Amino acid sequence: MIDFPVIFINLTSIAVMGFVLFAANRRRDKQAATELSIASLFMILWAVSSFAEMLSDTFEMKVFWRNVTQIGVFMTPVATLMFILAYTEYLRSHRVLIARIAYTYQSIAVLLILTDFLHHWVRISITLSRSEPYQVVVVALSTFGKFLITGNFLLMLFALVLTIIAAFNSLRATRMQVYSVLLGIVVSLVYACIKVVSGEQFLQSVPISGVFALSGFFMLLGINRFNLLKLTPLAYEHTFRFLGDGIVVCTSDAKVVDANPAARTMLESNLSELEEHLKHTYSHWYALVLMGKRTNFAIQFKDRFFNADLFPITNKRMEPVGSVTLLKDITMLEEQRLLLTERAEKDGLTGLYNRQTFIERVEVELACATEASHLLYFDIDHFKKINDTYGHRAGDLVLSELGALLTRWTEPKSITGRFGGEEFAVFTSSIDTKQARLRAEEFRKLVAQHLFVHEELELHVTISMGLASARTESFDQLYRLADTLLYQAKDEGRNRLCSGQDAGQSLQ
Repeated sequence: MIDFPVIFINLTSIAVMGFVLFAANRRRDKQAATELSIASLFMILWAVSSFAEMLSDTFEMKVFWRNVTQIGVFMTPVATLMFILAYTEYLRSHRVLIARIAYTYQSIAVLLILTDFLHHWVRISITLSRSEPYQVVVVALSTFGKFLITGNFLLMLFALVLTIIAAFNSLRATRMQVYSVLLGIVVSLVYACIKVVSGEQFLQSVPISGVFALSGFFMLLGINRFNLLKLTPLAYEHTFRFLGDGIVVCTSDAKVVDANPAARTMLESNLSELEEHLKHTYSHWYALVLMGKRTNFAIQFKDRFFNADLFPITNKRMEPVGSVTLLKDITMLEEQRLLLTERAEKDGLTGLYNRQTFIERVEVELACATEASHLLYFDIDHFKKINDTYGHRAGDLVLSELGALLTRWTEPKSITGRFGGEEFAVFTSSIDTKQARLRAEEFRKLVAQHLFVHEELELHVTISMGLASARTESFDQLYRLADTLLYQAKDEGRNRLCSGQDAGQSLQ
C-alpha cells in the first residue's frame, strides 16, 4: 500500500504543473507562453501516467502506464528546449528546423515503445520488482534504447546551456526570472541523472515526475513574481541593451541600479563610477532623482550635449521606489543650432559679429559697465577704388584679411563687428582711455604695414578711425561720437586716428 507522503508528492507535482499550464495559457498571447503550455502538458502526462503506474495492481496495467509515460519522457525535453529557444530568442532563424528534427527523433522512440512487435528494439526485458511500499516496473534497455535516452539528456543539456548563457548575459531587471527558469531545468536534469546512474533503484517512491513540484514552483515564481512571459530577457535586452538612447535606473535615494551600454558610453562611466558621477558631477540630476518628479533637463559632458527625461517609478500604493532617466545625445542638434546662431549673428566674410548682434552685445556690456567704455569705429580708405580697379574679389579678400587681423589683435573681452560694407567697430571697457588710444593707433599702423596679396598683386590699405570714450548706457550716444570722430579723421587726410570724450572735443 502506498503511504501518504508518496501520494502527496505525486499529487502535488501534478497540481503544480497544472497551475503552470493554467498560468501559461492565460498569457498565451505572450512570447514563449505557447511553448511553455506544450511543455507543461507533456509534464502533466508524464506525472499522471507515472502516478497511475504506481497505483496499478497488475503487471499488465503497470506496463501500459509505463508505455504512456514514455510519451512525456521523450517529448518533454523537446518541448522544454523549444520553450527555452522562444524565451531567449536564441537561434530564431533555425527554430523550426530544430523542432522538426528533435520531435521526429523523439517520436521514433515513442513509436517503437508503443508498437508490440518493435518495442524489443528499445527494451531487452521488463520485470516487476518489489520495492517498499509498492511494486515497480524495471526496464532493461537495449543499446539502441540507451542511445535514444541519451537524446533526452542532450536536449535537456542544450536547454540548460542556453539558459545559463541567458542568465550570464541578463540584466539586473530580468536576472531573477532567468534564474527561476534555470532552477526549474536543473532540478529535473539532476534528478534524472541520479535515477539513471542508480539503475532506477534510488528513490523509487518519487519518480522523476515527482520533482516537477519543485520545477513547477520555480516556474510559477518566475511567472507571478518576476514577470516571466510578460517580458523575456532578450526582448528586454533589445529594449535596454541595444537602444541607442541611454537608460539609467535609480532607486528613490539616487543609487544607480542599472544603466544600459548606451548610457555608460555617453557618460564614459561604468556602473560603479556612474553613481559617484551622479552625486558630484551631475548634482542637478542627483537632486532631481531625489525629488522623484517627472521632469526634463539638459546635461553637458565634455563636448557632448544630452537631453534627459526623468520618469518616476511608483509601486501599487503609488509610493516612489525609483526613477528611470532617458538620455538622448543631441550634440549634433546643438552643434547645428550653434552653427545657425553663429550664421545669424556673424558676418560670413569676416567672421565678426554683424551690426545687429554687435549692438545687442554692446548694450548688455554698457548696462553693467562702471568705468568709461570705448568704441573704435573705422573704415577702409578708398575702398570703392579697390573694387573698381581690382574687382570685388580683391575687395572681399581685403575685408576677410582685415577681419582676421582684427580678431588676432583684439583682447578676449573685446567685442568686434562689421557694420556693413567696409565699416568695422570694436568695443571694450576693460582698459582706460589712454590704453584704448594706444591700442587703436597700434592697429592702424598694423594695417598700414600689412600686404594684402590678390592674384600676385600687392595691395596697400589704410584705415581711418574714430575712438569714442564715455561713461554711458547709451550705445547710440557712443556711436554718434565715434562716427563724428571717424569723419573728422577722413577730413584731416585719412589714415589717422581721432579720439575724444564727446562730439565737441577730440585729441590727435
